[in-house]
Amino acid sequence: MTSCKLYKILFCFCFILFLSFLSSCGYQPLNSKKFGIKSFNIEGNKRLAQILKNNLVSSKNKSNNLILDINARKNRSIAHKDLSGKIIKYNLKISFDLIATESVSRKKILSKTFTLNSNYKASDLYSNTLNHEKKIINQLTEAIAAQILIDLSLAYGEK
Repeated sequence: MTSCKLYKILFCFCFILFLSFLSSCGYQPLNSKKFGIKSFNIEGNKRLAQILKNNLVSSKNKSNNLILDINARKNRSIAHKDLSGKIIKYNLKISFDLIATESVSRKKILSKTFTLNSNYKASDLYSNTLNHEKKIINQLTEAIAAQILIDLSLAYGEK
């Protein structure tokens, strides 16, 4: 009977010790921003860059303000045709060349190209195909915006 109580007390002690180590480990999530985006310089596909800009929510009251130079490109190609020559699938590739510089010191923080691909089926109606393409562009751009924010957070974490 006393050994059972001893095991319970030991288990509780180890659990409390584990929780105290876990709470004081200094963990910070990657999406905690240490920067703000002051302005955007857009080149290339303006519509695509505007979608990315809308996904990169900026806060201008941070001490580390950035200027983002974005060159956006979209390439739609035919992925598959049937025997009669009718297009069945398209391949969509979007890429963003990003250069992030600090607004005050003009120091380059990040220079990277972000690229994603996706295939989608062609519809019988061309307007449906275009609507499907727009949805895929929004999904890919959201994924790239999340990756940009992670990379910028990591770049500031290394400073």
